Amino acid sequence: MPDAPIVLVPAEKPDLPPEWIEVAGLAAHNLGLGRKLADLSPEHWQLVLASVTDRMRLRGASLPVGWRRTLARQVGRHEAADRGEARVWALHAKRQEIAAHVALELGLGDFSTLSAADRAVVDQQTDEAIEGCGTDTPEPSDCSDADRTMRRLLSEHRALKEGKAGEANVPLAKEGEVSAPRDDA
Repeated sequence: MPDAPIVLVPAEKPDLPPEWIEVAGLAAHNLGLGRKLADLSPEHWQLVLASVTDRMRLRGASLPVGWRRTLARQVGRHEAADRGEARVWALHAKRQEIAAHVALELGLGDFSTLSAADRAVVDQQTDEAIEGCGTDTPEPSDCSDADRTMRRLLSEHRALKEGKAGEANVPLAKEGEVSAPRDDA
């Protein structure tokens, strides 16, 4: 029997060229998402990924298997080990979005620059908004006075909390703002 050649399979996927990170940064900038790529909410990260997909295809690049995970790793995004951990991270990120919106509504400015006292006020208001507009509270608040953005954020938080993460993006997907989640394993 002839000797079969030994093919080494790399244990770790190679990094993407720096161009991919530049395209992701440009996409985030053009979408008005001024934060670092590692700090974007899951929803905003999906918007960036959709833009990167389109831009790289326009440049004629092939999309390698697993490129989304590789790009996330390269820009410093935390990759959850399992679905439970991913859900916790998504809930945390959504709560941070709600808190940032509450801070703006209270006229306190950017959440990341608040004093400890102002942050405590915002945290309390955020907790009250999340708990009061939930469906499982004995006396749910009338959240109709909340602006459209706050109602959307609270709805997405509720969907994540109830384990309906895919449903949180349904309204956005219908408007063409996010792509359906894909498994690019």
